[in-house]
Amino acid sequence: MIWKVLWFLFWLILAGWLIYKLHFFKQPFLKTKEVLFLFLIKLIASFAVYAVYDVYYNDRINSDIFKYYDDGQILYNSFHHNSADFMKMLTGIGENEPHLQSYYQQMNFWIKPYQFEIINENKTIIRLNAVLFFISFGHYFIHSLFFVFLSFIGLFALFKLLAPYCQSHHRILAILLYIMPSTLFWSSAILKESLVFFSLGLSLFFFDKWRTSNKFFSLLLFIFFSILLMLSKFYIFLLIWPGICFMILIKFLPQWNKVLLFALTQLIFILFFFYSEYFISYDFSEIVTIKQHNFINMSHEFKVGSAIDIPKLSDSVLSFVYHTPNALINSIFRPFIWEAHNPMALFAALENILLIFLVVLTIVFFKKQVSNPWIWFSLSFSLFLLTLIGLTTPVLGALVRYKVPALPFLLFILFYFIDFERLNKLLIWKKQY
Repeated sequence: MIWKVLWFLFWLILAGWLIYKLHFFKQPFLKTKEVLFLFLIKLIASFAVYAVYDVYYNDRINSDIFKYYDDGQILYNSFHHNSADFMKMLTGIGENEPHLQSYYQQMNFWIKPYQFEIINENKTIIRLNAVLFFISFGHYFIHSLFFVFLSFIGLFALFKLLAPYCQSHHRILAILLYIMPSTLFWSSAILKESLVFFSLGLSLFFFDKWRTSNKFFSLLLFIFFSILLMLSKFYIFLLIWPGICFMILIKFLPQWNKVLLFALTQLIFILFFFYSEYFISYDFSEIVTIKQHNFINMSHEFKVGSAIDIPKLSDSVLSFVYHTPNALINSIFRPFIWEAHNPMALFAALENILLIFLVVLTIVFFKKQVSNPWIWFSLSFSLFLLTLIGLTTPVLGALVRYKVPALPFLLFILFYFIDFERLNKLLIWKKQY
C-alpha cells in the first residue's frame, strides 16, 4: 500500500514539475502558482468523482469511470499471455481475427451494441488504459491522474487561445473554463471527456498557430490532434469543421463579408448532414434519428429517473428544424432547479442559473466589439453541439454530461460581449448612493 502511495506521489510531483517548467504553461495572463492551483482543484475533483461512483452508485460494471479501466486491464493482461494478440488489439491491425473474440467476451465495452457507429471510441480509451498499466502497475489513481493532466492541458490550450480576446478579465475566464461544475466533474476522471478536451484544445490551439504563422509543423500537430479527437468522439470532430472551414476561408478571402461567408459555410455543412449518403457511405441524419429512438426506448425500458419527454425525430429536414428551439432550451437550461432531485443535478441546475444570469448580463450590458474569428467558431460549434444533444438526449444526467465540450465556448461568447466597464460603473454608483 505504501509503495502505491509513493508511486502516485512520484507521478503527481512530475506533473506539477512539468506545469512549472514547460514553456507551454508560460503566459502573461496567470501566475504559475495560479496555474498549479487550478491543477490541484482538478485533482481534488477527480477524488470526488471516484467517491461519487464508488460510494453513491456502487456499481462497478456500469460505472463509467471504471468500465474503460477494467477493460483496459483485460487488454493489458493479454500481453502476458500472447504479446502478438495484444499488439493486434492495441493497433487494430488484425483485431477481427476469430480467436481474439475470447478477449472481447471478457470485456464489457469493447463492442458497442449498435452496428451503425462510424468509429468505436470505446476502443481508444480502453487501449490508452492498457498502455498506462505498464507504468501504473494497476494503480487506479495513476490512470486518473493521467486523464486529469490530459484534460488540464487541453483546457489550458483553450485558455491560451481565448484569453487574448478577454481584455483584463483573464482570471474570470480561467474560472469559467476550469471550475464550472459540469466541466470540472466530467473532465476529471477516466472518461472520454478528458481525452476530448485534450485533443480538442490542442487541435484548435495548433490550428490557430498555423492560421497566424503558416508554420508547417503547427499544421502537422493540428492534423495529429484532430485525428485523436476523431478517435475520442467522432461527432465532436465533425462539429468543429464548420467553424474551422469558415476560419480558413476568411484567412484566404479576407475581402469577403464575414457574415455572408459564415452563413454559407454553416449552410453547406447542414446540407451535407442531411444528404451525406450522396457523398459518403453514411447517412448522418438517419444515424442521429435512430440513435435518438434507441435512447428514448432505453430510457423507458430502464425507467431512468431523470428521463424527460422529447419528441421523436423523423429523418427529414423539417423535423429537425421544427424541434431545434426546444432542443436548445433543453440542452442549455435544463435541468431546472425544481428538477434537481440529487446533489449532482443540483450542481447542474445552479450552473444553469449562472448561465441564465450571464445571458441577462450580456443582454443588459451588451458591448459591440470588434469581431474575432474565435467568436464565430464558438458560435458555430456550441450551437451545433447543443442542438444535436438537445434533439437526441432524453435523460437529464446525460444531457448535462454531453454538453460539457460546448460549455467553454458558450461561456466565452457570453463573457466576450459583456461591457464590464458599464457594469463596474453601475456597481460603484450603487455603492455610493
